[in-house]
Amino acid sequence: MGYNGAVTDELRRLRGAVRALAERALAAACDAPGHRPRAGTVVYRLTEAVPAARAALENPSGVLADPAAALTDPWVRVQDGRGHTRPVYASLARHLHGGEWLVPDGGTVDGRAWSRLIGETAAFPADDLPPGDGPLHPRDPDDAPDHWTYRELTALHAWDALAERFDDGAGRARVAAAARWHVGHTQPDYTTYQPWALAAFARGPDTRGFAEQQLHDTQTQLAIHGGAGSVVAGLLLADAWTLLSP
Repeated sequence: MGYNGAVTDELRRLRGAVRALAERALAAACDAPGHRPRAGTVVYRLTEAVPAARAALENPSGVLADPAAALTDPWVRVQDGRGHTRPVYASLARHLHGGEWLVPDGGTVDGRAWSRLIGETAAFPADDLPPGDGPLHPRDPDDAPDHWTYRELTALHAWDALAERFDDGAGRARVAAAARWHVGHTQPDYTTYQPWALAAFARGPDTRGFAEQQLHDTQTQLAIHGGAGSVVAGLLLADAWTLLSP
């Protein structure tokens, strides 16, 4: 999996910055004390994926690491360093470990993207990619902006990885269009310091500034939240570096 477009000096510099911050975040990654799951709950902590992310930095085209047995459980509760959980965390962990995982897509744009990325997919799933040149999800007036934007960027991350995996020109064009839409419409305070879809923004000269802002926000938040807050960021930065590999 790598970047098949022209590698400019600007992109090469940005990729170097992504790697440096990834190494810093992964070195600091740790679990905050005090977060205990309920009895009988199957838990996977994202700190267990740190070795896989480090392996990706050394060999972006290789097999990353054997997954923990907990990830084979469809009901596993995947936690970040602060004990928080989101449905996409399990997909991210499975993606980093490689291999094929049979998981339900939940019937949503972001769910379908991740299920195709980590599942048995022989070709780019073009029929699942929403058409147009705007965002990937419809937006209801009642949607909270931060929640909707999170779903957008997590979906964009997966679709970008799929387009690169299958070298799909139409997929790349759709991803680039969605990235341009977000540059023009998404306010920085609606995003998180988790740099989802950073590689998608980094590729285009007209969207690269968004990726640079993501790096800045991540660096600032790492200084505030420390190791427990760096787990997801470190994993995403390592994956972005891999996706941008020539």
